[in-house]
Amino acid sequence: MENLFESLNHQDSVFFLLSMLVSFLIGFIAAWLMWRGAAKRHQREAASWKQKYDSLNLEMTALREKLDLSTADLAKSKREAEIALDQATTTQNEKLKWQKDLDQALEETVRLQVASNSYQSTIEELNSQIAHLKSNNEQLALSSSSDTKPSEKLLEIQNDYHVAQERLSLLETKIAQLTTENETLRSGIKKEDENLLNLLQSYNDSTHRLGSLEEKIGNLIAENEALRSELANFNIISAEEVSTRFIEQPIMASINPADKEAITGGAISPSDAKNEVLAAIGNTIPTATADEKDDLTEIKGIGSFLEKKLNALGIYKFEQVSKLTPNLVEKLTTAIEFFPGRIERDDWVGQAAILALPQKKKTTSKAKAVKAEDLKIIEGIGPKIESLLQGAGIHTLTDLSNASVEHLKEILLNAGERYRVHDPSTWPDQAQLAANGEMEKLKEYQDFLAGGRMPGK
Repeated sequence: MENLFESLNHQDSVFFLLSMLVSFLIGFIAAWLMWRGAAKRHQREAASWKQKYDSLNLEMTALREKLDLSTADLAKSKREAEIALDQATTTQNEKLKWQKDLDQALEETVRLQVASNSYQSTIEELNSQIAHLKSNNEQLALSSSSDTKPSEKLLEIQNDYHVAQERLSLLETKIAQLTTENETLRSGIKKEDENLLNLLQSYNDSTHRLGSLEEKIGNLIAENEALRSELANFNIISAEEVSTRFIEQPIMASINPADKEAITGGAISPSDAKNEVLAAIGNTIPTATADEKDDLTEIKGIGSFLEKKLNALGIYKFEQVSKLTPNLVEKLTTAIEFFPGRIERDDWVGQAAILALPQKKKTTSKAKAVKAEDLKIIEGIGPKIESLLQGAGIHTLTDLSNASVEHLKEILLNAGERYRVHDPSTWPDQAQLAANGEMEKLKEYQDFLAGGRMPGK
């Protein structure tokens, strides 16, 4: 041992140890620089992937809105096609009725024409008989001019002449009546022909319109399918998968916590949000099974796509949705990757509380369940627009139903550029239904609307 320390005191040994120490320091610095470069590179890659994910999310949102508008157009076109089909059927029935009346009128005209011809031949025969009787009468008058008393033959001829004259007069009256009736029938037939032509034109127009609507419906269906396939492609890589692949992989382990928070924005990830929602079931939120499932699509703002996501989290019933706290609403928004603030704006909790009521109680208190001051029940009105309307003196649903569309547009116009894009044309009608407590009709009307607007606007 003493020899070892003695050897360390030797000059060569000291130089060797210093060389080893310098080499170690150089290697450590080089490794630290390489690690630092790799960490920054991974940090840039993570930021790039997050930017791509945000871009894809925006594009998917635009596609979903386009799909909603296309679906509304499709429903409207189907209704128009049904109306056009009913009109075409009605026109076809009227066409058959007019055709039948026209055939009967033509048959009556032919019958009258035959009768007129028969009477005409009878008149001609009577005229010849009258001429013959006139001739005989003149001859008899000449032969018996010297007689003071007419002969029996002359009296008989004169009597036949008078009878023929009376018969001729009756026939001429009958022919005049038949002529008048024939003219009336001809004018009626002409009018029926015009009506029939108008009906045929209307039928052709309805048929053409129906064909156009069917073609439009086919195009809309094809467009819907294309949009659905695009959305399906977007859903192939969900937010959770992006987070797992590009943020939560071991690459991110080399980035310090401060840099990681800067990349993710400090927001909770969808997977963590799901875990918190799942942990709340059985505590804050009651438990439920798929066998007890309610139709969550009855809540305005929830479609079949969101319903599946809620079911995947164990949320099946209206009662569960009604128990969501503001904190859980925020976590649920992140967990199902929904638009921030949309659940509050559509008032899922309030709607679910009404739908969760027993059927008898729900039907008797439906009108009372709507607060007269809650303008947010109107599709297209959020908390900020509600504040604007209240500041303009519109505090209740009745006030809103009595307000003119021009006045509402003026309020939005004066509020600034960001509010000009809103269309209040349907707000008074929605408010009238809500004020009357006609919630079913309001829901049907809002389902028909697209973001509070009439489809196509």
